[in-house]
Amino acid sequence: MEKEEILINTQFALFFEQPINRPDLLFNDFNQAIGNVFDQPPLTIPVPPELLDVPVVQMNSTNGVYSLNIARGRVDFFHAGVGKQKFADIKNDFQKEVEILYEFFRGKAKIKRIGFVTRFFFDEEKQDEIIAKLIDKNFRNLHNGKTQEAYIRYVSRITLDGLEANNFTAIEKFFARISGVGDNIKGILVTRDFNTNPEKNYSDYFNKEKIKDFITKGESQFNLDKIKNILWPKVNK
Repeated sequence: MEKEEILINTQFALFFEQPINRPDLLFNDFNQAIGNVFDQPPLTIPVPPELLDVPVVQMNSTNGVYSLNIARGRVDFFHAGVGKQKFADIKNDFQKEVEILYEFFRGKAKIKRIGFVTRFFFDEEKQDEIIAKLIDKNFRNLHNGKTQEAYIRYVSRITLDGLEANNFTAIEKFFARISGVGDNIKGILVTRDFNTNPEKNYSDYFNKEKIKDFITKGESQFNLDKIKNILWPKVNK
């Protein structure tokens, strides 16, 4: 039986050229802009001003689908999967939500970088043994014995929709809680992350169409079928 991915969540990040002084003043207006999907009281955290990437405001929806972190130097929007959803099931909604995110925050600060992250779960009992297939066999043989733990992280630099971007993959064991399916489900988490070069400022490049295209081009680079064929070659033939 072929392995099928389950969407854990997908995330879009905007990185600001200059820090926002009072992120705590933005959550009401943004919540209205996105249709009041955040129905829980926001959590505000006293963060020293020099910590630009640490969230000052955290927002969540009661249904667990939406969350948002606003730091002085960045904002991260999350859309979680429900049940056995795939990315394609929420893609259109997510792109519209990210467009609202971009249009709102570009009025507050220049956007110099963006990031698009998606996390997928595969049900698997032999987590570490399966992940270890991605590690050179000759290297594994140096260790002898049975595999106890394996984790993969690999980053390359590519051009994505005209932007120089990091192409990041992480593969690790994971215990998932999936609505309508169960808790503490044993398996493998595959994270695909595309983020623009931290050394470059693309603030004059971005518009809402470029943001939308970045998601589409990133999705085309997920390569989940190829990853599955390496991890489970007999199952996915």
